[in-house]
Amino acid sequence: MNKVNARIFGGTLAFSSLLLAVCLLVFMLIPSTAEKKEPEKEIPDFNMLNSMDFTEEYFAEAGFKTEYADDYSPEDDEGLALYRQPQSRPAVEWFYTHVTSNREVALAILENADKNDIPLSLAFALAFVESRFKSNAVNANTNRTIDRGLFQLNSATFPKLTESEFFDPKVSAKYGMSHLRYCMDIAGNEITALAMYNAGASRVKQNKTPQHTLNYVAKISNYRVHLESKFSTEVLAFYSTPGNTALAKK
Repeated sequence: MNKVNARIFGGTLAFSSLLLAVCLLVFMLIPSTAEKKEPEKEIPDFNMLNSMDFTEEYFAEAGFKTEYADDYSPEDDEGLALYRQPQSRPAVEWFYTHVTSNREVALAILENADKNDIPLSLAFALAFVESRFKSNAVNANTNRTIDRGLFQLNSATFPKLTESEFFDPKVSAKYGMSHLRYCMDIAGNEITALAMYNAGASRVKQNKTPQHTLNYVAKISNYRVHLESKFSTEVLAFYSTPGNTALAKK
């Protein structure tokens, strides 16, 4: 067994042991007649963001640009690396099921983020800001188009989808992730790609990015930081050591 596999195996064993210990503790401490409550999502406070206007100068420091290159490839993502390992995939699925409170939604996003080589924290942050992970979300736009579903697919952009398909998390994740991948390839970076996802590629290329789109990108970026922090302490810590992370590529 090589060092990487040994580290992954050890991390999986440690993670499983922790889960078992937590389950036993809960079983012993909580009465059997206790009322069941739906788990609450930890949501960062966006009140400050809603009252702020972010400028293009702000995003320039984070990589926002108007010069584009084809086939953008993000740096190796630790979440994807662990998801692609059979030994550690259950831990990743567990984490994002907890984040979304919906296993079907979590698995749909994970599968399609993997297929499109999109960092997991980016994929889930996008879904959170778009719909709060609700597959039945609907939003009517001023141009009379409608955004529906988990990734708020636009009726004009995806005219061939049926109404039921818009609300299917698997379908929404499939088209949402492939569209984000397209935006990433033509934008050359994630920040500009998110702006294109929201406002359209042509508006961003013409330097006509709306203010609300800049605020939208900021919300995604901030929630992504929140997710990565939790993932680091709740999952990644079991599979990596300082300066030596077990990464895998497809």
